[in-house]
Amino acid sequence: MLPPKDLKTVMLVCKLWKGMVDDPKLWTWSVLSVKTRLDLQKLQIHRLQLIQYIRVCPSGSDHTWIQSEDLMNLFQAVVDIPSITMLYGIESYNLGSVEPSLLGRVLGKLDVLKPLHCSNLSTAQFEHLFTAIAQKESPMKELIVVCFSLTELSPTLFSSAVSNVKELKLSFCSEEQMLALLQEIVETEKPLSKLDLSCCRMNNIDPDLVGKALNKLEAVRFALCRHGWVSHELVTATLRGVLEDGSNLKKLMLNDISSSYARGLDEELLRQTAKKIGQFWSKTRKVVSAYQQELRRLRAISIFD
Repeated sequence: MLPPKDLKTVMLVCKLWKGMVDDPKLWTWSVLSVKTRLDLQKLQIHRLQLIQYIRVCPSGSDHTWIQSEDLMNLFQAVVDIPSITMLYGIESYNLGSVEPSLLGRVLGKLDVLKPLHCSNLSTAQFEHLFTAIAQKESPMKELIVVCFSLTELSPTLFSSAVSNVKELKLSFCSEEQMLALLQEIVETEKPLSKLDLSCCRMNNIDPDLVGKALNKLEAVRFALCRHGWVSHELVTATLRGVLEDGSNLKKLMLNDISSSYARGLDEELLRQTAKKIGQFWSKTRKVVSAYQQELRRLRAISIFD
């Protein structure tokens, strides 16, 4: 197949050659930029009927043009082209005016979905969106969720949706949401393999459940550990699970742990875990530097060696 630059050149030679390369299968690589209302008409072009990517001008830029009616037209056009799986820039728009079922059909079909906490979505819109994600036959590749706006969403629907993705980043989840997700991971076979957690309420959840669930995944990252949102008991249960033969966990990262936090973990457990999966921590450097000399003098936790 001709490279994109050559395809564009052939289009300009004559009508005969243009017809020869007008096959939509030759143009799946195209990224359609939508900067003006007129750009929506490009979605009617025959050769673009199998494109996968659309880029809209970010909200707030000098070229912002999309109004409520335009959003509806854009979303309907995306529905009419089933191959579209990426909608770059849409997360920056106020989507509150989009009909809930239409929003769910469009955003739920994407491969990657970034946080929508600034998009002014209603509970009904979130319900349609998470239902679409949960029912997606081909799991979403990456989902990033900030849970400030999801307090009224059913934990059951929440867990069934966020577990039907390959890579998941969660921030500020409630205890009910985290409990439902961990139970979903343990009790069912889901495509979720990578989980990134930040400031999620977990400390009152059974540590054994946490350890069992996280060790069914391939990669787990705890961010901002210095804020105390993940307890020693949860970390200990996870590390013990790593050492068991049935663990799938190949990569674990505890970000921003302090020396005082590390002293509450079993030294031998840390050593054995590091031996099996390699380094799994990052230091809170401003705190660590103050303790480094004393920790070494006391032959303290080898995590800081």
